[in-house]
Amino acid sequence: MDFKAILVEGLFYEKEGALFIEDDKGKHVAVSDVLAPVVGHRVQFAVHHLPPNGIELDKPGGGSCYYPGGKGCPALHEERPDRVLSFHMEGVLQGDPWRMEKFDGSVVPIPFGAMPGHYGRIGAATIIDVSKMRDILMDPSIPRSVSGGMDAPELERVLERLKKALEQG
Repeated sequence: MDFKAILVEGLFYEKEGALFIEDDKGKHVAVSDVLAPVVGHRVQFAVHHLPPNGIELDKPGGGSCYYPGGKGCPALHEERPDRVLSFHMEGVLQGDPWRMEKFDGSVVPIPFGAMPGHYGRIGAATIIDVSKMRDILMDPSIPRSVSGGMDAPELERVLERLKKALEQG
């Protein structure tokens, strides 16, 4: 798999049971469409409230909450106006329901329920398996010069093996 990075911010809202984001240019995107390229892959993932005008201490969610006075807010800003959602985790991203599957086998739901009516951000980046790359590079069958380097054709073959190994996941 190629490295993929996703970063989208805007006003989150629900429509017909699905979660959407409206960005600053008025473009509407479904969260499921935004995250589709990294579903089922190991990622570093984050979702959080993000006050669009910087932190405004006198407003619910520091200015990220669009519910007047926080009333009816799914993040409970009426009761706790000083709180903001900040969720980040490494694991395998899964959808419907949205969750992260951690290395130890535990499953953590992504708190998307606190995002509608809030300005926020989603970020995700695939994690490259460094240990797999190291194993390939340390393969004793790869000829090396006395100085420990490789000639150009051999380096090209090793890089092709790395590419194939990463594509196979």
